[in-house]
Amino acid sequence: MKIKLKEFEEVLLDEERSSNTIDAYTCSVRIFFERYEKISKQNMLAFKKWQMEKWKPKTANNRIAAMNKYCEFIGKPECKVRGVKIHQNSVVENVISIEEYNKLLQELQEDGNEKGYWMIQYLAKTGARVSEFINLTKDALDKGYCEMWTKGKIRRIYIPEELINESRDFFNNSDSKLLFVNKNGKKYTAKGIASNIKRWAKKYGIRDEVAHPHAFRHLYAIEFLKRNSNIALLADLMGHSSVQTTSIYLRLSQQEQQKQLNEAMRW
Repeated sequence: MKIKLKEFEEVLLDEERSSNTIDAYTCSVRIFFERYEKISKQNMLAFKKWQMEKWKPKTANNRIAAMNKYCEFIGKPECKVRGVKIHQNSVVENVISIEEYNKLLQELQEDGNEKGYWMIQYLAKTGARVSEFINLTKDALDKGYCEMWTKGKIRRIYIPEELINESRDFFNNSDSKLLFVNKNGKKYTAKGIASNIKRWAKKYGIRDEVAHPHAFRHLYAIEFLKRNSNIALLADLMGHSSVQTTSIYLRLSQQEQQKQLNEAMRW
């Protein structure tokens, strides 16, 4: 069977899918055809089983969704298979604590790593996804926000006024249109940001499980709700399509649940 990847990609573009989604979907199709010669119900079921055995449920589900979409595209919807049932966590995990966050900032500042110091603050105080963070532009310092196309819609990422005022001198020393660029003056990759955070966390004794960009997005949500209970506003600020997604931040972490249980059970 001829693989119609180019045509498939054009359909996804017409549907205004993100570049990351298009790459993931076309990659999944390539993976399928490296193992199977044709689309059939039997091969789709075998592909599903293979993905479930090899990868985490979320990854397996994404690849199944991609192949289901491809089945529709080639006119074989009868070959589609059900996705993997994923247990939804009732709590948010791998959140960097405010103490760890402050320790990281203090250590970066004492080491004279001014760029790292501001990078961490902008991650934590804007709630930006790392894919959005690397595209934050300097004109946002004047507007108070940055708008970009993400996850199929225009998203506005606000920057707190206090953060802008405190950091402006640092950005005045750069000619880049982006807020943060790597040592070569080029745009960071998501992998590059994650690598820096891992390195800093290891150096300063921060838990490895919270040493990732998304941990600061979690911190943003939790600290916001400590000061403002407007969950609908937070959902908008984080770019969530549903308040239900945001509501997980109203719940305690597993560690906090255990801590409060132990205190309550002292009788």
